[in-house]
Amino acid sequence: MFILTGCWNRRELNELSIASAFGFDKKKDQYQLTVQVINASEISANKSGGKRLPVITQQLAGGATIFESMRELTKTTPRKIYSSHIRIVVIGEKLAREGIAPVLDILSRDHELRTDFYFIIAKGTKAEDILKVLTPLEKIPSNKLYSSLNSAQNSWGVTSKIDLHELIFDLVSKGKDPALAAIKISGDPNIGESQKNLDSVHPPVTQEYDGMAVFHEDRLVGWLNPFESKGYNFIRGQIKSTIVTVGCPSGGKISIELLRENTKVKARVNDGKLNMEVKIQAEGNIGEVACGSEDIGNPETIKRLELAANKEIERMATASMTKAKQLKSDIFGFGNAVHRSHRHLWYPLEKEWDEYFVHLPVNIEAELSIRQTGSVVESFLRKMKGD
Repeated sequence: MFILTGCWNRRELNELSIASAFGFDKKKDQYQLTVQVINASEISANKSGGKRLPVITQQLAGGATIFESMRELTKTTPRKIYSSHIRIVVIGEKLAREGIAPVLDILSRDHELRTDFYFIIAKGTKAEDILKVLTPLEKIPSNKLYSSLNSAQNSWGVTSKIDLHELIFDLVSKGKDPALAAIKISGDPNIGESQKNLDSVHPPVTQEYDGMAVFHEDRLVGWLNPFESKGYNFIRGQIKSTIVTVGCPSGGKISIELLRENTKVKARVNDGKLNMEVKIQAEGNIGEVACGSEDIGNPETIKRLELAANKEIERMATASMTKAKQLKSDIFGFGNAVHRSHRHLWYPLEKEWDEYFVHLPVNIEAELSIRQTGSVVESFLRKMKGD
């Protein structure tokens, strides 16, 4: 009898609407929920005929709470929304500025949801507009958002992916504020949701990750541009690979590909005053020499390039630090570092940490080592100029 109960609560696929993304907006005093639902018949390998779109979006504005809005969707959908395959949750800027805690509460309570989906903030637009844009390279737009977020962090380092558990941990922590990926729309959103966006070699409407959204507690307070976002990831030790570009004395640029990076953040007390020490260590290879005057086979040239790259990394990190202090948001987790190493100092500062952080001295030091110069040591540009 026990083994016969294994499928008592089964649900067949033809009884479900599989959701791939959620979007949350605020319209006046009501929550607006947008769900991107997969049209399974259109993404099937054995699809035959028809020109229907691979996804549809269902939305409803009318619930006083998010949970109420979710249930009200049954008025327009023929099947119950199945949310276990969510890849992305998009939050509109208006709702983010008012506070995202209600969104996290409902998502953390839902027993069907996994926690491996990422959060992104719609910059200058609504979540529903982001989810309506059709993408030519991926049939399911939420998969494009998910994959692009991974690529942007792993290969460029100008954004950051964060899942539900990490976001809630940042919110409940007294010494760390959240920072989420920001996304914007280039073009007319009305065209982006039509078949026209799939029929052009150059899509008229695109989604683009654009820096990061800075929060204080659960409210959006400002933005980091891509340059500042890269500095944020350097301080947080989240750079897996990126490009650092330095100038040549006679003009032109040299690009260094970072292959690995490690950051150590320590709280120090000197003469009774608290300060932070950030040490960034990285290794990289020369990826491009766009000037003909540099002899990269010379060890002195390599040393000069390393020093120039160190200054550029420190400039990025400092720019990020300056913007965070202007917004009074400790997105770097310096409060956590103080709590770990100087607990006796943390408790008196805990309630006023936001103000203390603004005036906290931070020493940023970068140390980059160039390991390889590529398969070609001497640039052919140097030979063309007769150097």
